[in-house]
Amino acid sequence: MFVTEETKEWLNAETSALVDFARKSRVDVGFGTLDADGGIDAAAGAQLWINCRMTHVFCLAYMRGDDSARDYAKHGIRSLLTNFRDSEYDGFFSTISLESGDPLGERGSQKEAYAHAFVLLAASSGIQAGIEGAEELFAAAKDVHEKYFWESVGLACESWDRAFTENEPYRGVNANMHTVEASLAAWEATGDLVWLGKAYSILHFVLGEAKGLGWRIPEHFDTQWNLLPDFNIDQPADPFRPYGITPGHGIEWSRLALQFWVTAQNISADQLREIQADDAWLAEIPQVAVALYDQALADGWDVDGAPGIVYTTSYTGEPVVHERMHWTVCEGIAAAAAFATYGESTGDSELVSRMNERFEELLDFALAKIIEAPGRWTHELDRNNVPSGITWPGKPDVYHAYQCLLMPIIPLTASFAQAVKR
Repeated sequence: MFVTEETKEWLNAETSALVDFARKSRVDVGFGTLDADGGIDAAAGAQLWINCRMTHVFCLAYMRGDDSARDYAKHGIRSLLTNFRDSEYDGFFSTISLESGDPLGERGSQKEAYAHAFVLLAASSGIQAGIEGAEELFAAAKDVHEKYFWESVGLACESWDRAFTENEPYRGVNANMHTVEASLAAWEATGDLVWLGKAYSILHFVLGEAKGLGWRIPEHFDTQWNLLPDFNIDQPADPFRPYGITPGHGIEWSRLALQFWVTAQNISADQLREIQADDAWLAEIPQVAVALYDQALADGWDVDGAPGIVYTTSYTGEPVVHERMHWTVCEGIAAAAAFATYGESTGDSELVSRMNERFEELLDFALAKIIEAPGRWTHELDRNNVPSGITWPGKPDVYHAYQCLLMPIIPLTASFAQAVKR
């Protein structure tokens, strides 16, 4: 994507500010959860998905020339291998105490596909960055993924109890979305084609389901992968499993689909046959990805009297939860940049123009409503774009913001780590 030198300078400065803010999360056992003021929320403990995301970001920062980020990346990898890893039953704890390092709360010892996907992502980025322990972490995460999370249908299950004896009777697209992300990163970190096959399998199913819903991504399924349309209808603002359609996920899937397509263009016909890829399906991915993006923005952006992307909608696109999450805007920015880059490579000037406009519109919104100071991104706004905290109190995450600022200035590849490395 073409950006001006002035914009590039701001993007680089803001990524550095985000990394500086993220440093505040470091604790003895890993990375803690940051509150709205950037302090440690001790009650929240150290959460696996946050630790992995922080580790991933510090790996990217190190590869981009921030030598001081290496120590934070090493700390993250080491913490995942020692503090989060369950030496008795295998896998990684979901949440641990900042003081004792023991599993925290009722769900702290649960083994979740969502968070385990981020272990794979952190390890893959660690391998790309040359961080000590990353290869060991990847091997451990791959083993758990293959033994417990990857199912014969070509999709990931949701979660287990600590001992891997009880499998939750629910299947979620959110966990599978991040398994696609992790699989693309693992492919570029290891060259093992099995990971590209996993990404293909998940995308093939999910995009097929979305087509039947007018290019809206369904989220909740039973163990046989039958849609559960009323799941969490009484908890519509759940942070991980909200009722209905999540436009932000439609945006995220659109980018991942495009990244997969770009990757598929750069492997051999024999490799495509090995992952059993359908040529006709592959050829449609760019158009499908654009359709996902456009539908998500049509349903979610500026639909209730104020700008912003609503958190959730009904299955026909009516707003349900009107709060705006920062990550949805970040994903909108990142995907717009990805589509603009794709359009430049294919000579699609109309797409480039349209996505550049969307990029500017969403970035302007972030500057006006989300970024309160360099490195400090408000995570949730109400329907009037006033800071809120119903679903996402505090500022626990820099991953979405960091990646959306990178996308305009890196090549379009399967993973951020590979793009930065290039």
